[in-house]
Amino acid sequence: MATSVIPGFPKRFPVRDDDSRPWRYRIVSFLTRIFFRVTFGRSLRIEGDERLPEHGPVLVVSNHLSNLDPLLFGGFAPRMLFCMAKQELFRPRLVAWLLAGSNCFPVNRGKPDRRALRTALDILARGGRLLIFVEGTRAKAPGMKKAEAGVGFLARRSGAAIVPVAVWGTERALRRGRLLPRRVPLNMRYGEPVELVRLLGDSSAVDDQTLADAIAGTIAALLPQEYRGVYSAAAAENATARTVPGRA
Repeated sequence: MATSVIPGFPKRFPVRDDDSRPWRYRIVSFLTRIFFRVTFGRSLRIEGDERLPEHGPVLVVSNHLSNLDPLLFGGFAPRMLFCMAKQELFRPRLVAWLLAGSNCFPVNRGKPDRRALRTALDILARGGRLLIFVEGTRAKAPGMKKAEAGVGFLARRSGAAIVPVAVWGTERALRRGRLLPRRVPLNMRYGEPVELVRLLGDSSAVDDQTLADAIAGTIAALLPQEYRGVYSAAAAENATARTVPGRA
């Protein structure tokens, strides 16, 4: 598929479309795992990653607290992912080349980016797994903030299965403005895949923001209470839905 003109980024993306990791992806993933194992050791805990489906399309949706979050996914996700990342990261040319080879593509967060949305939908149409941070950017403090409506748009248009993932502790490991992380407990928890129709019934009857909020609620349900933020009530409702007999 065609992409925007960014120095170092290929004119066609992805680098490979056969569900195999490009060699740049493999190298970055390997080095990332070494970094986390050396830096955090047994303080890193990952739960439920076997829930990530072998076949797509899949929207992997997560909260976002730190620059470490995408590295966690790149290093430890058990299957190949694609990721939408802010355009500012794709500089200089070498970085753009490296990110493209690691299945990352740019999005302009300052305005509606139709090109990035088309790229995302094409990845999902091919049965890919796309990582999205539902809040659109890092939260300034623990506690989820409002989800971006674009997440709901992608879920509706693609019909992809949704895998919620909760991450916490990364904001304490690498605080804003710091270059070096410190060893603290890091947690990554995968939820069960959710079909769109089970999440919100007839999704055609709700707008994209409502759908995005419902998706964010599934993430909040996996987080400790103090990290749920504006989705505390939605998380409680999700927990009730899982325990009431006969409720989907």
